[in-house]
Amino acid sequence: MMLFGDHWADGLGAVHVVDRSGIKAGADPAGYFGQLARNIQTRFPNQPLRLIGFSLGASVALRTAPYLGSQVSGIDLISAAGPLGLGDYLGGMAGAPVFRLARSNPTLFAGLVRLQSVAARLFPGRLHDALFASAQGAYIPLSKDAAFKAAMLPILQQSLGAQRATYIGEIVLYVQGWEAELDRVTQPVTIHHGTADTWSPVAMAKDLGRRLPSVEAVYLLEGLSHYSTLREYWRSYFTHPSPIVS
Repeated sequence: MMLFGDHWADGLGAVHVVDRSGIKAGADPAGYFGQLARNIQTRFPNQPLRLIGFSLGASVALRTAPYLGSQVSGIDLISAAGPLGLGDYLGGMAGAPVFRLARSNPTLFAGLVRLQSVAARLFPGRLHDALFASAQGAYIPLSKDAAFKAAMLPILQQSLGAQRATYIGEIVLYVQGWEAELDRVTQPVTIHHGTADTWSPVAMAKDLGRRLPSVEAVYLLEGLSHYSTLREYWRSYFTHPSPIVS
């Protein structure tokens, strides 16, 4: 986890980030998440797994888990972006204009991402500052940390560059109404969420805690925001490590 310094990567040998770039994220969520599950099973046949979903990755973890079945021992959601249909969230989400555009006009949304891709290539620092302008709580010093910013810039450039098609496709799938799919998530879920998160409102964590069939715990971290909650999760992971696929 290079976002928080080199020392955070020391204990992550059991963590594997699944490459999703080879799967086309079209209008068929079953096809996309089913293929992702098959790719995971090819890499980890008959091996118990624990899924982790951070931010929009929560949607990917929750919607892939049913296709993996009992192979998944549990799911950790961090700063989870839950289904928009669970509540009235958009008024309090920093990314609301993007989600509204993706839902109402996917073609125009794709054009916006192309413009962001140019900005990420030519003016990465300005793009970073614009994206994190709404930082609150413990996230304020983290967003201004030089090491964090230096590590975040290539991630932004990759997401909006080489991984742009995956980014666009997964956001289009995210803004669809997928709350009914939560009923299929039978694996135990643990939720970690900061009370000062402006990207994924804390109400999302509470609603997911009530709506998912099997929730082991909901940890609301006082004063933490989006990435500072992720940092706190990794600190806990180092203390009690377990195999994770993200």
